[in-house]
Amino acid sequence: MWYESVKAIYVSIKPKYLRLICLGEKSYEFRNYLPKQPIDTLFVYETRPSGALKYIIKIEKIIEYPEKIPENGLGNHEFNCNKLQSKYAYQIKEVLRLEKPILLKELKEKYNFYPPQSYSYDQNNVKLTNYLKKAKKIVFLKKAF
Repeated sequence: MWYESVKAIYVSIKPKYLRLICLGEKSYEFRNYLPKQPIDTLFVYETRPSGALKYIIKIEKIIEYPEKIPENGLGNHEFNCNKLQSKYAYQIKEVLRLEKPILLKELKEKYNFYPPQSYSYDQNNVKLTNYLKKAKKIVFLKKAF
């Protein structure tokens, strides 16, 4: 199973950027940080107006500027030219959508989860992480390398 070796963080992403990721127009997620522990998955909370944990993004690798990335997606050229405030580009490999997104109210009440400002490791919320690993998902986008 794909989830047996998952090393993940929870992140918050705005709906407009998630839409572009799901359409395949954004091939990297840009961040200012590199987690100290190795990761291969992002558990994604979609910010308002949705306000729900909806997606799981598998990442291929993390690139640090000034290393260049292919310019085949939104923001990639700007990353290569150091025009973004982000120092790291997380290469998107696959996007999974939860069949039943988890709204913020349930996240707080059932899992004591609050959307992270930057990121939170999966082991900080074992109950939610275990649920996500077993929840039904729909493959939304799969990149061919």
